[in-house]
Amino acid sequence: MPIIFVCAVRGDTVHTADGSTIVGRIERMDGGKLVIATAFAGTLELDATQVEAVAIDEPLTIEFTTGDRLVGTMKVGADRSSSVVKTELGDVKVTPDKIAAIWPVGGESPEVVALKAKVEETRKALTPVWTATLEAGGSSTEGNTDTLEARGRFDVKRKTDRDLLHFYLAAKYHDDSGLRTANEYRGGVNFENHVTDKWYWYVRTELEFDEFEDLDLRATAAAGAGYYWIKKPEHEFKTRAGLGYRHEAYDSGLSDDQAIIDLGLDYRIDLTPWAQFTHSTTYSPDFEEFANYRLDLDTALVFPFKDPRVKFRVGVTHEYNSRPQPGFEKLDTTYFANIVMELKKPE
Repeated sequence: MPIIFVCAVRGDTVHTADGSTIVGRIERMDGGKLVIATAFAGTLELDATQVEAVAIDEPLTIEFTTGDRLVGTMKVGADRSSSVVKTELGDVKVTPDKIAAIWPVGGESPEVVALKAKVEETRKALTPVWTATLEAGGSSTEGNTDTLEARGRFDVKRKTDRDLLHFYLAAKYHDDSGLRTANEYRGGVNFENHVTDKWYWYVRTELEFDEFEDLDLRATAAAGAGYYWIKKPEHEFKTRAGLGYRHEAYDSGLSDDQAIIDLGLDYRIDLTPWAQFTHSTTYSPDFEEFANYRLDLDTALVFPFKDPRVKFRVGVTHEYNSRPQPGFEKLDTTYFANIVMELKKPE
């Protein structure tokens, strides 16, 4: 028994292969799908191969598989297996399989609409997204012992689907009863460019000053290739490998220059809507002597506040120097609990 959907808005009619008749307003046809709005069942999307005949009571633009176009109304043929396009130049009998697309008169063809959507998608992918965050933490005590500890970090990122540019500046300071026990500054620039969706090449540079390592300057520059093993909005894991150069100048007047191997990984996962885990490792041994190396690790949990622009970051960093200057320890560990503020969020 045929099924009939009734629509009082307009009387376009679609006859299907199973004998059903659907009445409504044909909105478009493209990509092998015919879309018709009905009052009874809402908007329906039909497979064009199941359509036997179409009747349209108001003019529409009709494109055929040959590329030809006509503007007119349509009525169902006498055999119900074909349609007749009524134009100012006369009637044209067609079968549904010869119709490639249908759209409103004066409107853009589905092909043009799809092309514009693709162009817009590409434009958005190439439009840079800037973000900026400020991270700070510290403590202060007065009484039997007067101490002041402060640490901070400022990050600016410019990201597209093709590349990532990252600037950062970090500082750490500690004063114990007027005696400075920590005074360190670090800043750098990282850039990565995607060759494919997973592979990328990178360059990075970093400058560091540490008063209590007697370090006037540690300058590192490296370049190489990287790979995203996991690349999802909520889960990301990438590694990199390259070669670089490191220059160290000390307060004593000594200096050291090394060709280095640059290895690293970055991992991030959203554990829950309110908790994120992050970890990064950088391992840079001397190219000629692997026993001489630096190893930096940063592990943290991030918890957002009610205001998503403010987050709480707690974690630990390890800085290991296999051959420090005389009188200094190899491992420097810092436990932190910082507030992170997003100064500029992605638009």
